[in-house]
Amino acid sequence: MNRPFFKSVHGRTLIESHRGSIGYAPENSWSAIKHGHRLGADLIEVDVQMSQDGVPFLRHKAQLPDGRWCHQCTWETLKTVQVENEPLPRLDDILAWAREVGAYLSLDLKTRFTPEGQLAPAVIKQLARTGTKERVMLLLLDHQELLHIKKTHPDLMTRALLRGRLHNYPDYLKSIGADCVNIAYDLFRPADIEEIHAAGIAVAMGGLWNLAADIASFDIDIFSHDDPAEASRLLGYEAAAQP
Repeated sequence: MNRPFFKSVHGRTLIESHRGSIGYAPENSWSAIKHGHRLGADLIEVDVQMSQDGVPFLRHKAQLPDGRWCHQCTWETLKTVQVENEPLPRLDDILAWAREVGAYLSLDLKTRFTPEGQLAPAVIKQLARTGTKERVMLLLLDHQELLHIKKTHPDLMTRALLRGRLHNYPDYLKSIGADCVNIAYDLFRPADIEEIHAAGIAVAMGGLWNLAADIASFDIDIFSHDDPAEASRLLGYEAAAQP
């Protein structure tokens, strides 16, 4: 099994910079992405949507500041939009940059407002074209889409995003082919992590709202945080390092 994001491989929990690095710059912007990389994040997490004419780009919210739906706009329209004085980056440009600088990316696929089965193939096509499949983990709340990805592209790394605690993590995660799972800081027990790891699945944690928590004591593989520098401090590292 390919295990590039496991703590057991690196000897430490990896740091994921959330939405680029929103502790420093507008989310999903070039500034946030590059700043997260400069701070030494192991993974840069960004959100991916698709324009009406099939161009994957970065944005978390489904609507533009003026209320228009992102998926109803063509790229010709979207490329003129600025959010907090930052343009919306195209995914293919981000992938080319990641390959050039040696960055690893977590792509949160926002499939809700695009026709089923369209966003993931468009993203995977760009991964193949840019030669970045091994530098990317695909994150999905839509587990039907995740399962389809693993059936058609078993070599791709996937992470199941959750909004609750599962009754049986190992069986469920194996049934959809997830390589990694996000657990919530306030919705897990240490035994959950042990069971997930025993099934050969990596564990990521985000949404830490208690900065007094002893995050370094959690046996997680990936810690997702808005500020990579703060994440490094919380984990007891002098500085985050590249994998």
